[in-house]
Amino acid sequence: MALFTEWGEKLNQKAPLQEYPRMQLQRDSYTNLNGLWEYQITEQNKEPDPEKWKKIVVPFALGSKLSGADGQLEPGMALWYRKQFAYKPSVLHTWLNFEAVDQYCTVYVNGIEVGSHAGGYTPFGFDISSMIKYQNSLMLRCIDSSDESDYAYGKQKREHGGMWYTPSSGIWQTVWLEDLGEHAVQDIKITPDYDSQKVMFDFAGNFGEAQIIIAANGKAVHTAVCRGMHCEVQLQEIHPWTPEDPFLYDVYVQTDDDVIKSYFGMRKFSAGKDSEGILRFCLNNKPLFFSGLLDQGYTPDGLMTFPADEAMIYELKKIKDMGFNMLRKHVKQECRRWYYHCDRLGILVMQDMPSGGVYDYKWQTVMPTVGFKQDDRNNPKLGRTDERAQKIYYEELEAMLDSLYNCVSLFAWCPFNEGWGQFDSEEVTDFIRKYDSTRLVDSASGWFDQGAGDFRSVHEYFLPWRVRPTKEGRIFILSEFGGYSYIEKGHSEAGELYGYKKFTEKLLMDAAVNKLYETLIERNIRKGLSGCIYTQVSDIEDECNGIFTADRKIVKIDEKKMRRMNERLYRRIAK
Repeated sequence: MALFTEWGEKLNQKAPLQEYPRMQLQRDSYTNLNGLWEYQITEQNKEPDPEKWKKIVVPFALGSKLSGADGQLEPGMALWYRKQFAYKPSVLHTWLNFEAVDQYCTVYVNGIEVGSHAGGYTPFGFDISSMIKYQNSLMLRCIDSSDESDYAYGKQKREHGGMWYTPSSGIWQTVWLEDLGEHAVQDIKITPDYDSQKVMFDFAGNFGEAQIIIAANGKAVHTAVCRGMHCEVQLQEIHPWTPEDPFLYDVYVQTDDDVIKSYFGMRKFSAGKDSEGILRFCLNNKPLFFSGLLDQGYTPDGLMTFPADEAMIYELKKIKDMGFNMLRKHVKQECRRWYYHCDRLGILVMQDMPSGGVYDYKWQTVMPTVGFKQDDRNNPKLGRTDERAQKIYYEELEAMLDSLYNCVSLFAWCPFNEGWGQFDSEEVTDFIRKYDSTRLVDSASGWFDQGAGDFRSVHEYFLPWRVRPTKEGRIFILSEFGGYSYIEKGHSEAGELYGYKKFTEKLLMDAAVNKLYETLIERNIRKGLSGCIYTQVSDIEDECNGIFTADRKIVKIDEKKMRRMNERLYRRIAK
């Protein structure tokens, strides 16, 4: 049975996902290239056949239902795209932008190679001013070795099933054009300093000075002139950002020939003790318990690509309405509009690095589940000892840190999950801290903890569990638990129950989830538990352990009861 979300059912193939993709560096110049393209698959060393082009809907990747394309990209093969489009070149610089292409691609405009990009999760772009014309031909050549690659591949696997999902290849996020002046703002980094009531701006571009206007509720509250690439702005008073009140300041930056719009929130993420001396996660210097969901970001029709902006908004609002205040974006980097919606709706985000390296079920699932521990230095059992693979990891990690730095709601980075591809986690944690000192780090989520980072991060699905207070000054969190399974017939792709505890009746599952929160979470908060993350947001292929069904048409638990439970959890924290 082909399963679709309601947004996938009414998809406009000629113009999907038309929204501006980069909300923290917006400009009026914007041309969306999503829609009907052509594709074909060849051997890597061969050119495309002029007679074998077929239709594909961009930005839905090869492998997804909404792409309308057949096949799976195998190692040794190449996926080609082409698109004809008209454009009125300006006297400015024209940039061609891709939000994400999996995994490696080379881009050609009007037969000229303009550049290439490696890594399947981060945005990139090229200045195509010298080759853009009124009538244009855009072509891509994509290579994707999925789980056989040194690059991150997350939950994708060529031989998928169980916890592994259908692999997707090629373009899987928005493709777009914009025109930039000679003195344009090419990049912006915004760093709020909550305690000092300051906000720092760091720019990239070719300009001598820029005017900055900061607005609150549509009214200018500060105007400054930035001479150079760094500027500090002192605010007279601040409106803090919180999940209950996700207040965002608007920012306008003007140079000689460019105007951009951005935004920021005044917030601070830290560790601190509550009135009972327990180390807690703190938001704006106040202890806050976070209750969230593991969010893998897959839909049955678009795979890693949400079928519509409205689909993201619907899901996030439902999650917020159930009382959850955070999401752990699990081994995937999402499109930038998803983080924008979390910023404006008030949902905290813990961001995983997409996983890579060789996965060994025995050493990365069975042995740690029974308590076996390992050192992560030069350990072949953890799947990433090759020097080249480690270098690629750092390159992809830095690209993720860079592209998501301005995200207001993102409070913690998680470089490794359950030992998968884990290496030198202390050094990796130091690397993250040097790049971004404003956020916390969950160094090794689940197992093979090396004592680094800000969290003692535990996964527990099977055994009776209680908090064991840490002595090394880290926040204790249950970063995965639950995973209760129930299949809603007609709304799941799963053929049989798959998960950590199985139910054949929805009411029984709902009661069990509520009891789990009472016994495992609520009773442990005053003993030192500072956050919890239930598995998971939705059913995905063989997995039927979501709160939502795969098509997002049914919520399996009592939403109001879940909200009341979350409100009880938040009150358990001693202020």
